Amino acid sequence: MAQSTVSGTVTGEDGSPVGGATVLVKGTSAGAYTDQEGKFSVSVPDGATMLVVSFYGFETAEIEIGGQSNIDVQLSSSITTLDEVVVTGYGTQRAKEVTSAIASVKAEDFNGGNVNDVAQLLQGKVAGLTIARPGGDPNGGFNIRLRGLSTVGANSGPLVVIDGVIGADLNSVDPNDIESVDVLKDGSAAAIYGTRGSSGVLLITTKTGTAGRTTINYNGYITAEEAGKFVDVMTADEYRSTVLPTGNGTDLGSDTDWFEETTQTGFTQVHNLALSGGTGQTSFRASVNYRDAQGIALNTGFNQLNGRINITQRAINDKLSITINLASTTRDSDRGFNEAFRYATIYNPTAPVRSGESEFDIYDGYFQQVLFDYYNPVSFLVLK
Repeated sequence: MAQSTVSGTVTGEDGSPVGGATVLVKGTSAGAYTDQEGKFSVSVPDGATMLVVSFYGFETAEIEIGGQSNIDVQLSSSITTLDEVVVTGYGTQRAKEVTSAIASVKAEDFNGGNVNDVAQLLQGKVAGLTIARPGGDPNGGFNIRLRGLSTVGANSGPLVVIDGVIGADLNSVDPNDIESVDVLKDGSAAAIYGTRGSSGVLLITTKTGTAGRTTINYNGYITAEEAGKFVDVMTADEYRSTVLPTGNGTDLGSDTDWFEETTQTGFTQVHNLALSGGTGQTSFRASVNYRDAQGIALNTGFNQLNGRINITQRAINDKLSITINLASTTRDSDRGFNEAFRYATIYNPTAPVRSGESEFDIYDGYFQQVLFDYYNPVSFLVLK
């Protein structure tokens, strides 16, 4: 079968060569690719009349051969309107084509009020995300469950990513510095982060500055917490009238409400100061956060000082972006004693908090009987 050879060059609208373009003989399997200089050479079977030239980002062109042996082709750029795009980590998809479960919570949608942990910002905001903290200890961590229990004995909480730092600690970022939280809820997160993302992923983005506008923001608040209800236990008078007549108790001469003695009004104060702005291609945001949170139990709470600096520098006509994120957190915690309320429930209501008798004065002046697993709850919270 007779064949002829057609060669030529493929260029773009600006005259630059298009390497890797496909040149096919229409209606046949014959074809070739252009080299780095945009040149090609293809064998054309007898009777073929058209060349089809295509490349990503350009309109496909059909060129009539017409007996020519040298054909130069200029491709036109393909201009399309993009729909909303979601970055999934392994490619991009239009929002309507995303099949994985992604939820995004912006700063304006966060929970307000006395929030001392990032997890509290999201409570009740994302379907399927369960956040709870047993007890009232301000140092107690939150249980975060996104996809149920995926492992036994290991961390079953979601993977935390703060500004691209994988495996970060939620306590290392102050709630006031967070711009948004994206929640990856299904197993497709494992395609990005491996098995670490099997329990879901929390993607946290912190606030940044805006070039050309300098702002100073301060916010703060003070709150107070008290116990709403205690377990019903005997008062000293009830103890004397009920237990002592049976011969099973001892009247130690006092009238003590152990729940009142082991609790306090928990005051919390929070202060946040942030400076943001920038000039030209540089933007920055610096913030300082101070938290002093007291728990309801005596000697429980924490003091936390958090500082963060975000700097973004753009160069080469905004084609290069350099981001520096620096953060530092110092936290001093008073953890009290978790068993104090158990002892407050069972301790003799006629016992005094402090003792003047030497036989009972064995814990720095606090009353204490020498019995198995029976301790003055106030002494444990104060002396620890």
